[in-house]
Amino acid sequence: MSLTLSQRLSLKRFIKGEAAQQPVIELNHRRIFILPCKGGFSLALVILLMLIASINYNNSMGFIFTFLLAAAAQASTFYSYKNLSGLAISLAKTPACYAGSIGHINISVKERDERERFVIKASHLEQQTTFNLKKEQSLLISLPVKLKKRGWYRPETITLSTQFPFGFFQAWSPLLFNQAILVYPQAIDAGIPLAFTQHDEEANGTASNQTGADDFAGLKPYQQGQNYRHINWKALAAEKGLYSNDFSAEQSANVWLDWQSCDQLAIEEKISQLSFWVLNCEEKGAEYGLRLPNIELLPNHGSSHQHACLKELALYGQS
Repeated sequence: MSLTLSQRLSLKRFIKGEAAQQPVIELNHRRIFILPCKGGFSLALVILLMLIASINYNNSMGFIFTFLLAAAAQASTFYSYKNLSGLAISLAKTPACYAGSIGHINISVKERDERERFVIKASHLEQQTTFNLKKEQSLLISLPVKLKKRGWYRPETITLSTQFPFGFFQAWSPLLFNQAILVYPQAIDAGIPLAFTQHDEEANGTASNQTGADDFAGLKPYQQGQNYRHINWKALAAEKGLYSNDFSAEQSANVWLDWQSCDQLAIEEKISQLSFWVLNCEEKGAEYGLRLPNIELLPNHGSSHQHACLKELALYGQS
């Protein structure tokens, strides 16, 4: 896709990059920019002083060294460009993460021009990593990112840069991608008892409205996010460690994780509570369904059902 003159001269294009058009971006002259870095400006000052001194004293050797140094600096811009040119960059599949956790943006880098590449830096926000590439090598680069909110997270500009070979010039390429990372809600137990209905009653077509709390099933190691009211204080007092009371539904129960069960909570707290129940039911092997306003997922279990439930919760209320 060709750019208009205003798009070519836009400052945003040099900093943020062009809008993503393809899942795989090949670095070429249109996407690679070069400017002198701190070392380059220092070198320019040295060359200028050498030129002034050579003119002032009419020194032939001074002219030779000055022009050789300037030629070397000029040649380094070509090698800086060649160090990035031809690389194929794409976002690799990134597994879904939970809000409040550290996720990773996986970047696939492929060398296709049979050249070795040196000291290339990949950066996203304040995170960066440096790598080298061998001929025709494919490399997976991982950059950590703090995921604060549930929903789709779209990475900011990912920048590949290099100061190879002399550190006088920096070549960089800002990249934008369309792919987004799904961020599940944070799973937090607010202490609301889990309600369930019986299989048999549903099988007989007499769906019951009976609800109740789970039965005590034993102790399990306390996990971050669980309500403190579930902590078994007797075990803690006996110096056995930090455990929480484990409540399990009967194997024959269909657990409905219902939005209406959390009426007393705010919206985000409801979503966190439902997410906690999803993980809890999946861990116990129970079949569970999810009811949200205008959304209902029938009882089931397994990783794909867990993902479907968490995805609905992650995207609830977001357009």
